[in-house]
Amino acid sequence: MNTTEFVHDAMPAAQRLRVEVVAGAAFETLIGLSTLASAGDLGAYNAPLRRAIERVGERSSELWLHLLGLALERPGDIVGAVRGTTGEELRRHLAGVHVPAWGELVGREALEATARGDPALLDHPAYYAGQARESLARLLPLPPDETKRRVLAVLRRFQAELLEPAIVAEPERDAAAKRRLAVAPEELIAVACPGYRYEPEPDLRTVALVPHAAARPWVLLCQHERTRIICYPLPEADDLERRAVALGRALADERRVGMLRRLAAGDASLTELAETTGAARSTAHHHLARLRAAGLVTMSGNARSYRFALDREGLAAARRAVAELGAVAETA
Repeated sequence: MNTTEFVHDAMPAAQRLRVEVVAGAAFETLIGLSTLASAGDLGAYNAPLRRAIERVGERSSELWLHLLGLALERPGDIVGAVRGTTGEELRRHLAGVHVPAWGELVGREALEATARGDPALLDHPAYYAGQARESLARLLPLPPDETKRRVLAVLRRFQAELLEPAIVAEPERDAAAKRRLAVAPEELIAVACPGYRYEPEPDLRTVALVPHAAARPWVLLCQHERTRIICYPLPEADDLERRAVALGRALADERRVGMLRRLAAGDASLTELAETTGAARSTAHHHLARLRAAGLVTMSGNARSYRFALDREGLAAARRAVAELGAVAETA
């Protein structure tokens, strides 16, 4: 689904950006499965769910996000959406045929070939965020109907065992609150994603904002046809304890501190920050998500190009939080 926390030019006035906020069990299911599979440790889950995921792929994180286009069609029922899709079409979704950015990267014919079972793209360093083999290797050799059965088995198991009504209700409440805001499209995105400034893309006229609890604090940038899907984390309570914990997590790794030192000298790309710390891009992305969640770093751009900068207001807020903690300690 061409994802990243990861996040050319300003959209022409004639193509005004349209933003819609959508939520439902389908999104929380897919994002939850993506988060679960990204960890690669299924030992904590019961045997039927574990076996169902293993039959698709233990590290199939990216695969589930490629079904967000089906979730847009039926936000409340991803099982029904997949069940109503042919096995052949489901494989086209999984291969990324409906993601224009993948077509630009490897060619639409290569994507169609992947959907038919061709493994040639599995080791492409950028396709599927470099995780194509982990996500697709077990499904590609299968007939389309068997692919569909395995995907449906995971979706049903996950919803039956891990998706409670209260988990779905929270994103739906947040989505309803965001829809009531009378603000410009770009401002609505900024409100939903503190610390991230989206730069419109000329070929994507619609942004679907999707609140989630499953992958906090990450922002996931995905794409389906001409729609940019921005999955944003639900806001957490803004109290001293939460801010202190987030700040502590952000500063608990010397590589994250090194990134802050680099950004003090000026804005930087993900690649530049990865090189600064000697970390892989995926690892650098993880560190930057923590820094952004603590309000220390901002991100601007879109899935094709983005940069990071120090959040001066966030740094000031962090200093105030530390001062407040000191005052509390003195009175304890």
